Amino acid sequence: MTAADANVAHYRKESWRLLAQVDVELERGDLEAASQSLWDAAACGVKGAAVRRGWPHETFVEMGDAIIRLIYDEGGPVDLNTNFIMASAFDRELPRDLPPHEAGIRYCSKVPIKAFLQVLEGLD
Repeated sequence: MTAADANVAHYRKESWRLLAQVDVELERGDLEAASQSLWDAAACGVKGAAVRRGWPHETFVEMGDAIIRLIYDEGGPVDLNTNFIMASAFDRELPRDLPPHEAGIRYCSKVPIKAFLQVLEGLD
């Protein structure tokens, strides 16, 4: 296994661990942590896809560029960009005027962000 393969495996494992962590945080009533875990799960999924291809992936812009390349260069579904933007709304490290929304976090962790991670992994 190459170092890149190990990094891809790490990011994939971490994305699913963080997605599961969303439920733990919701049960605790910690919406801020649940929201951040949801974004972090999506970001790890993007990073795994970028590492697999040797693309930059450390910043939000680099992850966004990777998503666009997956769509344009590799025929990925357009929904990748929509789901990436949706996921970024849960990043609590960015200034937000709105509090986290429990139903939105719960829904996105079970449907679009889960599907987003599955599609990213399927693009190999």
